[in-house]
Formats: sequence, structure tokens, C-alpha cells
Amino acid sequence: MIIEEIEKQIINLLPTLNILLDEVDYSILEERKKDWKKLSEVTHSIVLAFDCYTKKFVFVSDNIPELYGLDSHRLFIDGHQPVVEVIHPDDIYYGLLVRKKIYSILSSFFNEEKMNYKAIHEMRVRNLRGEYIRIIEQEQVIELDKSGNIWLMLSVIDVDARHESEIIKSHLYNLKTGEQIFIDLSDTLDEPLTNRELEVLRLMKQGLLSKEIANTLKVSINTVNTHRQNILQKLKANNSIEAVNFAQRLGLSNK
Repeated sequence: MIIEEIEKQIINLLPTLNILLDEVDYSILEERKKDWKKLSEVTHSIVLAFDCYTKKFVFVSDNIPELYGLDSHRLFIDGHQPVVEVIHPDDIYYGLLVRKKIYSILSSFFNEEKMNYKAIHEMRVRNLRGEYIRIIEQEQVIELDKSGNIWLMLSVIDVDARHESEIIKSHLYNLKTGEQIFIDLSDTLDEPLTNRELEVLRLMKQGLLSKEIANTLKVSINTVNTHRQNILQKLKANNSIEAVNFAQRLGLSNK
């Protein structure tokens, strides 16, 4: 998937309808920028503010580590493209799916509810040494237009030093109640996995080889290999490891 195509997909899934210029109040931006700058200084986090009307960043904190190789000026000019260039390729497809689902959920809330939630995303980004660093992005709606459409979104980004799992994931967190909404993406597949394919997938996750899976399910190795090929194709995975990882992200492993 080329960078330009990914950028286009990001723009198309943004959580906004037909916002009109007279529906947004840009006079608040200068004061808000002071707050965002202070937030980045106090937390030492990277802070970004995105305008869903112009589809551009309106604030980028000046503390992006040089090691990331991200030029803040390029973010203002090129939008998400510089970020997409450094995200791990395996995380891009998942990121598009999960954000589409989360933005859909946020847009379905009543106006006063939309700002009660933050989306927490985990992903891997490449530094200048070619190493991938795990980061956590906390994304929150901070301003609506006069009609209640999502206008400004704030992202606070930190390095994830826990390294608890190689699997990246996202969820919604209610700032008032502490409720967590974990995202089930199983309905985003172009073609769902069959019950038999889910069985094979669960055995793949356990590390079983095709012969062992065949013995367990009492079918031929050729049948198992056909199921494995279908699983890779439906999950858009290049190999079994990717397929198992994608399945965990999509919420398929527990089905």
C-alpha cells in the first residue's frame, strides 16, 4: 500500500461530516495552542492537534526527538504522510481498521459524550537507526463544531517502555467512569473466516504444524493447507505468524 493511498484512506475515515467554515471558531486556537505547549512541556510528551475541517495539523509540539526523524514542519505541510512513513508496515493496516471503527463509535455518541472518551493506540515506529520503537498514542476529541461534528482532535504520544507484548492493540477509555471498550474488528473483514478456518487458526496459534492440525481435526494435510491459505488471504497476511497476530488484533482468537 503506497503512502499516498494510505493518506487518502486516513482522510476518508476522519470522524467528521460536512463541516462548514461558519460552524467552527478559529479564534480559540491561539489560546489553546498555549495550553498544548504547556502540556508537552509538563508531560514531556509529543502533542499534536488535528483539524478535521482543514484535514491538517494545527499544532505540533517542538519536542519530537531527532531520533524519530520526523520534521514538525513536514507535519504541518504533508499531514499524516511523514508519520505513515515511519510506522511499522504490519501496523498500518490494523491502524486504519481500528481508527475507522473507533471514529464510527465516537460519532454515534451524543455530543456531550464524545469528549468523555479517549482512544488509546499502540504502534511501532522506526527511528533513524532503523529500529522499531513501541509508542502509545492517546487520542481525544477536544472541540466540536456548532452542529456537534468532531472538529479538533488531540494526540499525546509517549514511548511505551513496558514491552508487554509484540501485539499492538487499541481501545476506548471513558475518562469519567473508567470504562474500557475493547475494539472487535472481526466484522471488518471483506470475507469472514469459516468455523473450520477459526479452528485451524486456534491450532496455528498453539504452534501446531499442518500434520498435527490434520491429526487433531481428523482431516488431510491438503485440507489443512487449503484452510491455512484461505486464512492468510482473508487476513491479508504474508505468513502464519502475521495471520495469528492479525487475528489477535481483530479479536478472532477467542471466537
